[in-house]
Amino acid sequence: MIFSTAIISLIPLLSYASASFDPSKREIHPHNINNPHRSTFKRSITDDATTVNGKSFDFVIAGGGVAGLALAARLSEWSNVTVLCIEAGGDGSDVEAKIDTPGYSYLNSLTGSAYDWAYNTVAQTDSGGATKYWPRGKGLGGSGAINGMFWGRPSVPEFDAWETLNPNADETWDWDEVNKYIKKSENYTAPSADVKSKFSMESDPSLHGSGGPIQIGHTEYIFDEVAKWIPAWITLGFKSIDNAAGISRGAWLSTSTINVKNQTRSDSKAGYIDPLPPRSNLFILTGQQVTEIIFNGTSDANGNIIASGLKFQASSSAQSYSVQANREVILATGAVGSPQILQLSGIGPKETLDTVGITTRLDLPVGYNLQDHVSYTMYWSTPQGTFTWNNLSASAELKASAQAEYDQSKTGLWTYVNEAVGYPSMNDIMESTSEASNYASTIASDMSTVVSNVQSWLDLPDNVVTGLKAQYDIQQQWMTSDVGQLEIILTMLGHGGNEMGIQVALQHPWSRGKILITSKDAFTAPAINPDYFGVGYDIDIMNYGSQFARRLAAASPLSEVMINEVYPGPTVTGDALGNYTKTNCGTEYHPMGTCSMLPKDSGGVVDTTLTVYGTANLRVIDTSIAPLHISAHTMAVTYGIAEKGADIIKKKHWKQIVQNTTTTAADEPATTASAGDATDTAVTNANKDSANSSSSSLSNAAKIGIGIGAGVGAAAVLAALILFFCLRKKKNGQAAAGEKGWYDQRNAQGGWDNATAAGGAYKEGYALPDEQAQAYPMAAFDNHSSAPFAHSRTHSVDTMATADLASRMPMRSGSNYGLSGSSTPYRDDHSDDGHGGGGNQYPTPQGAASAWPRNQNYQPVNIH
Repeated sequence: MIFSTAIISLIPLLSYASASFDPSKREIHPHNINNPHRSTFKRSITDDATTVNGKSFDFVIAGGGVAGLALAARLSEWSNVTVLCIEAGGDGSDVEAKIDTPGYSYLNSLTGSAYDWAYNTVAQTDSGGATKYWPRGKGLGGSGAINGMFWGRPSVPEFDAWETLNPNADETWDWDEVNKYIKKSENYTAPSADVKSKFSMESDPSLHGSGGPIQIGHTEYIFDEVAKWIPAWITLGFKSIDNAAGISRGAWLSTSTINVKNQTRSDSKAGYIDPLPPRSNLFILTGQQVTEIIFNGTSDANGNIIASGLKFQASSSAQSYSVQANREVILATGAVGSPQILQLSGIGPKETLDTVGITTRLDLPVGYNLQDHVSYTMYWSTPQGTFTWNNLSASAELKASAQAEYDQSKTGLWTYVNEAVGYPSMNDIMESTSEASNYASTIASDMSTVVSNVQSWLDLPDNVVTGLKAQYDIQQQWMTSDVGQLEIILTMLGHGGNEMGIQVALQHPWSRGKILITSKDAFTAPAINPDYFGVGYDIDIMNYGSQFARRLAAASPLSEVMINEVYPGPTVTGDALGNYTKTNCGTEYHPMGTCSMLPKDSGGVVDTTLTVYGTANLRVIDTSIAPLHISAHTMAVTYGIAEKGADIIKKKHWKQIVQNTTTTAADEPATTASAGDATDTAVTNANKDSANSSSSSLSNAAKIGIGIGAGVGAAAVLAALILFFCLRKKKNGQAAAGEKGWYDQRNAQGGWDNATAAGGAYKEGYALPDEQAQAYPMAAFDNHSSAPFAHSRTHSVDTMATADLASRMPMRSGSNYGLSGSSTPYRDDHSDDGHGGGGNQYPTPQGAASAWPRNQNYQPVNIH
């Protein structure tokens, strides 16, 4: 497509848009103050910290990003528990257009705004001593509300490696398991046959999820030149793939987090929160940064310390507040935020904590094993008249016309985001398979030296070194496999001119970094050191990748539009190319590993139940737990981690319903829990002396008193539960044994579906007004508007287990939600070695309840 043709084609649209488009008629989000039906939607999203200060909730979540909101929605499915989610940023209502509009993430983004943490790394020794900008999302939706919307999976061996690194674990984290939960979060819309044909795409809907909260698909507008992408890879001997098959090697047009029905971003707020009916047991607080985890000085029977709640405040000079967690504290603040909060709370490397004056509660390697994708972009000139994103970027007139088209019909240039990607293996980017094999052999022979060097450079604890060796063994094996070593992305946005670019991004860095606090002030950013190119293999692989990008640009038919290399230039090779890469590189926005899920003796911070070692009720559930990086963008895997984490929590706290009663969950009255008052003195006194809170502790007398009170309370609860079991009739239905598949979204009622190929999947059920049970998810969203396309991201979303918001039907906020995930016995591993012994066992029910029950009630827990 050439520029002049594009302008001519827009002329009829301009006249139509100017005549028919009325910005005042744009539909508004349900939570907006001007919505006439706002009273119907009890969002419980507030920026008033006094409404929750001093209150108690069953689950308290730090972070309202990708994982945090998914967790909040899933845990609050049990209507008789309370959930509080605390987010440092805003709710997004003031920047909806920038969040919603796909193309804005590239040409009018929120990077550098109040919705960006705007971190910077420390000076990078092997990148010319430069600091690197590290944007991270700050607001409801997190980075998922401001990023480039890529949705992809790694290859099978990469998730399987997580399982390999955690032998004899109680929770499974291999490809089948993690992908199951990614599919649970996903509602995939396949491209049309015409689009597939034009862009040489492969698409197999059976590989994707359907009915999940997050809308996945492709943009309505795709530049014509993108049609040359996959054929060029085919010219080089690759295949067109559907990445959801667990194959990374090959080329494809990546799926995006986009609602294809209205071409708006589908982030965790749009998918998991906005469609909810009144849910008064869920509270979301914005504009408050979590500063510390509160501990009351008590421990469980195994000596694991008990978290009492969280402290938070809007700024360093603002009032500090606190809340109590009756059951669990969950950190979901990402690869930077989660280790920072742990360290500020006395959980981290003792040497670091001593330096800043924080008393060490648990000496764990929090903040180590940081891994990030590092990337840079090469640019080529294009034939005169080639239509690229630069045309939109440089023309105010085209921007205005494209905006009018998008506002009117949700079509056109503003729907586009980069989607053309590919992943070559090491064999692909080197001259031959034998050369790749020789390189892998060299790595194997030098392994001990490299490990020793990294330990010295980063001052690694011994157990982290043990884990690093295990990770390196896997990475070395991948050097001769089909696992993608680089991500290659086509970008239609040039370097200031009408160029096209190819981004080269390292996927499996050998370099490791760390994130450590430098102050006890929570509002002082931690020292972020990804140590880009610290290990020389990384720049070698990037140089090979740059040469591969040149071969790709020269391959037909891509060579028709990528004419001359402009940056860095075809004569820049060898060391000069490496130096150019180091100077011009930056993050690909995918940090992970800083709270690694590994055995404790291998540098782990959390076990496979995502519980922090040495704690009874503190979890980390976000990408910081990933122990080894993947050849994929990290949004899909973050949702997968959150979905599985929610099921792990539910599995721990389930209470069995006695079997063989004729009533169903829908027949029973719904009881919705509400927040209580905090009674733990560690919480109620948390803000009386903020300056000393990090090192304060309870007196022995207080500890004894709390222990006695907890014992008495536990006995009373046990007696009540026994009485409850005796009085209840038994429920009908038999659950499927064995590992459970992901949610079957369209079956007729809630509970285990024994007919699925996966051996049974749990479905959250709810009742429609006619009492016809419907499985998760909700009914189709009817916007009741004459407009052909609704602005709200919540419209046309078949996502949450609720009634249809816009239909004004009576909505029920609760029903008997239950256990999800596998039926294997569950154990929280709090042993010293992380491999068993001393853990809390949750065995499969015996006798008539030999399988997990079809329906669960969860009784609110007593205070510690």
